[in-house]
Amino acid sequence: MSDENRDSRVLLEPEQKVETPSTVSDGLGAEEGEAPKRKATIKVVGLVLLFFALIIGGIVGYSYWRYASTHVSTDDAYLTTDVVQITPQVSGSVAKVYVTDNQHVQAGQLLVMLDDSTYRAAVEQAKANLKAAIAAAQGASTGVGLTQQTTLAQITQAEAGVTQAQTGVETASADVSRAEAAYAAAQTGVQTALQTAKTAQAGVVAAEAAYRKALQGVQAAKQRLADAEATLQSAKANVVAAQAKAKQAATDAKRYDQLYQEDAVSAQTRDAADTAAIAAQAALESAQQAVSQAQALVGEQQAALNSAQQEVTTAQANLQQARAQYAAALYGIKVAKDSAKQAQAQYLAAQKGVNAARARVQQAEAQLQQAETAPAQVAVQKSNAHTAAARIAQAAAALHEAEIHLQDTRIYAPVTGRVNAKTVEIGEQVAPGQALMAVVPDDDIWVVANFKETQITNMRPGQPAEIHVDAFPGITYHGHVDSLASGTGAVFTLLPPDNATGNFTKVVQRVPVKIVFDPKQPGLDKLRAGLSVEVSVKVK
Repeated sequence: MSDENRDSRVLLEPEQKVETPSTVSDGLGAEEGEAPKRKATIKVVGLVLLFFALIIGGIVGYSYWRYASTHVSTDDAYLTTDVVQITPQVSGSVAKVYVTDNQHVQAGQLLVMLDDSTYRAAVEQAKANLKAAIAAAQGASTGVGLTQQTTLAQITQAEAGVTQAQTGVETASADVSRAEAAYAAAQTGVQTALQTAKTAQAGVVAAEAAYRKALQGVQAAKQRLADAEATLQSAKANVVAAQAKAKQAATDAKRYDQLYQEDAVSAQTRDAADTAAIAAQAALESAQQAVSQAQALVGEQQAALNSAQQEVTTAQANLQQARAQYAAALYGIKVAKDSAKQAQAQYLAAQKGVNAARARVQQAEAQLQQAETAPAQVAVQKSNAHTAAARIAQAAAALHEAEIHLQDTRIYAPVTGRVNAKTVEIGEQVAPGQALMAVVPDDDIWVVANFKETQITNMRPGQPAEIHVDAFPGITYHGHVDSLASGTGAVFTLLPPDNATGNFTKVVQRVPVKIVFDPKQPGLDKLRAGLSVEVSVKVK
């Protein structure tokens, strides 16, 4: 429509609207001319939009193809961690529980405390056993030194006895010679009687000295016998005390064994009682051995006293004999014949004295041989000392074990994490190895992703991975491949599939892959074991 016609229409509208045939035809022609233009414009715009859509689709498709060619993904994945089971090392009743489910604990924090009264008693018993073993070892060591000193004194005394007995033989032989001389003097008459009297007087002096010496020997022997008897009484008293202790220890061992059969005490307590009974029995045997040794010593001292008394008797007889000889010498001239007979009798008595002295020599030599066996007694004492030292080590080991069991009544958290699956309650009786609760570590969680076997062709440890946790949408975690399992999931099932029956359907297997999180990422503290995740690993 032209501008003039448009103006004429405007001027006529206030009054009336007049349409002429020329005006209608001009309007239709203008509309028919604009329609092709609009169609062309729409077509061009559509082509442009299609072109851009193809470009964008190509870019998106290329990007997806490029991403898919360098990444493998799976949603068959979940978070997992090492769950630390908390179990007791000893049995007992639960005294205190310091944590609840889902509570956060630090490594070394006290979780559970068991009743430790029995274990404290076991420690005290072990300490007492150790002290007893130390005391026994000290006594055994002292006994070694005492036995060495005693045996040395016995050997010295026996050697002196042999020397004394040999001297007695010599003295008795001299008496025989004197008797022979007296007999000859009696035969020679009065002239030699005076000389014989002088000799007899000297014999009296010597006999008196021998008699006094023999009396002193008797007193010394009595003193030694009294000392030996006192030692014997002390040893017997020790036996009585040891018997009482052994009886008490055996009674305790039997009682603890019965209590153990009734589950009233632990095996350690019963074993400790058995050990105490064995130690008490050993102490009793040692005390009985000491009594035997003391009895042997009393016998030896009694024999020595008898020998000394015999020497007194002999010395007294010699004194009387010497006095008689002296008196006979005074009567020498008058009773020459009687003197000869008396001298003959003296000779016979002296000969008996020689035989008696030789018997004393044999007795002294036997005592010396017996004393020389004392080193064997020293060896026995040393063996007892070694045994006592070994018992010290045994008692120390038992004490160490009891202290460890006492420490085990307190159960601590081995790692920092959260408590889960708590089943223990106060008053509950627990046993070694029984699960009380579990602690899930804070900083030790990873992903187990089950990739198809066709996806792990280019997968290697160390390749980066993106992790999306279903519970926390919008958060992308980063990690890397740690390791690939040595077999598919089906291999490690309880009943692995058997495809040798003839009916086979190929199924794509999945391989577990361990993916660890990169450290120092925000949100790692939110992760929990068992959550589902989606994992994408860059393999190229």
